[in-house]
Amino acid sequence: MKKQSENRFSPLSQKAVETLTSIQKETLVKPRTFSAAELWDIQRRSRTMVSRRNFAF
Repeated sequence: MKKQSENRFSPLSQKAVETLTSIQKETLVKPRTFSAAELWDIQRRSRTMVSRRNFAF
């Protein structure tokens, strides 16, 4: 077992650390509302995928 570890990453400067850790405020488009038919279709597709997963064995 190695007693020394290899550091493969170069050290980061203070400015780079600040840039990486800064919080970006993003605006989202208004949330989408699903119709009853779309919700039913999503549930139907998920049930189909679960049943297909069980047939794999």
